[in-house]
Amino acid sequence: MIRPLPPELKGLLARGEVLLAVKDAVRELLENALDAGAKRVRVELWGGGLERLVVEDDGEGIPLEDLPLAVEPYATSKLQDLEDIRTLGFRGQALYALRQAARLRIRSRPRGQLGGGLLLAEGERVEVRPVPAPPGTRVEVEGLFLGEGRDPKGEVRGVLELLKRYLLHHPRLALALFAEGEARLLFPGAGLEEAARLAFGRLLAKRLLPLAYEAGGLEVQGLVSRPEVSRTRPDRLFLAVNGRPVAFPEGLLRRVRRAYRELLPEGHYPVGVLNLFLPQEAFRLRLDARKEEVVLSEEAEALVEEALLALFRRENLARALPEPKPLQPLSPPTASGLPRLRFLAQFRESYLLAEAGDTLYVVDQHAAHERILYEDLLRRVAEGPKPLPRPLLVLLAPEEEALLEAGQEALAALFRWEPFGPGRVRLLEAPSFLHPYPLLLPEVFKEALRGEGRSLKALLARLACLPAVKAGHPLGEAQGQALLDALLACETPWACPHGRPVLLALKEEDLIRRFGRRSGARGGGEARPRPQEESFPGAPAPRKP
Repeated sequence: MIRPLPPELKGLLARGEVLLAVKDAVRELLENALDAGAKRVRVELWGGGLERLVVEDDGEGIPLEDLPLAVEPYATSKLQDLEDIRTLGFRGQALYALRQAARLRIRSRPRGQLGGGLLLAEGERVEVRPVPAPPGTRVEVEGLFLGEGRDPKGEVRGVLELLKRYLLHHPRLALALFAEGEARLLFPGAGLEEAARLAFGRLLAKRLLPLAYEAGGLEVQGLVSRPEVSRTRPDRLFLAVNGRPVAFPEGLLRRVRRAYRELLPEGHYPVGVLNLFLPQEAFRLRLDARKEEVVLSEEAEALVEEALLALFRRENLARALPEPKPLQPLSPPTASGLPRLRFLAQFRESYLLAEAGDTLYVVDQHAAHERILYEDLLRRVAEGPKPLPRPLLVLLAPEEEALLEAGQEALAALFRWEPFGPGRVRLLEAPSFLHPYPLLLPEVFKEALRGEGRSLKALLARLACLPAVKAGHPLGEAQGQALLDALLACETPWACPHGRPVLLALKEEDLIRRFGRRSGARGGGEARPRPQEESFPGAPAPRKP
């Protein structure tokens, strides 16, 4: 028998849909505050927010006559058209869910209203009366998740992480968090870089590059990490669309990873935050309680990739030594942004020492040669396979024959072949750079076949590694300078095809500081030593009687 659900079951379902932890209640109330135009928000947790939770803002406030409706299901002032969602909240379920889960107290006053209103709600009981109140809204929730044995410290940690995330997307919001009356977070609305120091820590925040790009009515702002910072999971890469924190769509994640290309090792992801500002037609939001899943248009995803590529073209991405400071492009710049390097010496027959302006560079000769050969292979492969002077016979093991039948993208980009009986194929075409090596060709073909799904670029990276000059190989001045000049012509000279750094940079100011000098000793002049501070100051002189 089909029948409408009773009100108490509707309330339980609303509560379970919206509230899984204290941080969910805080998120809903914070989004209400942001939608109301709040510039300042204060959050208080008592007993981890389980005993009492307070969220107070200086936003527009709720008119007295609308207070009873605010806690009803699907009652909202924010939604007129599902095709035009401009607020963070719009489903009208949050306050209703809180009313079903705990004792709810709302005090609010719009600036143009004389006096405020107070709402008391619990379950199906709702009471409203006029009271004196400052502009804005104060929501108190008591007895949330009562009797469920939750960990107050864990709830506080969850709320703290949530607020740090929201500050990355609303860095001009002044936000305070108090737990048991103790300040746990005080943020004055100081901007995105300060929000990043709070969310990522000061050391990591120093390694983030500012990003700002706009095209065709689409805009992206944010901070993204330099190549020396990466993680094997994209769990420290945050995204917001029009101020709403959302999960990273897979398509956009692939675009970001592609923009970094070989700057990061395979399987690694950058760290940072991307704030997208898009018209409604450029994205689609899933309208569930979480509102975290989003589908972006092809134009929006392409915008992010373009923004990252433009940023990397402007920046000197040499990894700093010994401290990870962003380096400014030096003059005269090359196409990649790497300055002209002058060979100085070879260290332990493995590293080239070079200078440019006020910076000393240490270059890994094997990684540099790998990068040079790899980009040369990329250019040659783009020409496509060429007919061999004579076909070559390749013998395949049974497992290799099965792989050939499954098809390989990397293989098809390099070779043309035809079946030639059981366990055999004839190579007809191959990249021109492999033509002089007929004995090597069958092995390269089988190496590509056994790539286990590796991309063409991964195969070319392997081919570039084999002939590259190795560590321990002596290089003279002419050879070292030639290697540096060839590196300058590379599109991505900062990392080898496997994602390892090619060069490190040491600024003169770092040397000056570490040697205790006040300035550099240029032109043969000797710099004055800096007075060293005493580790143990002497005892204070006795006071005169």
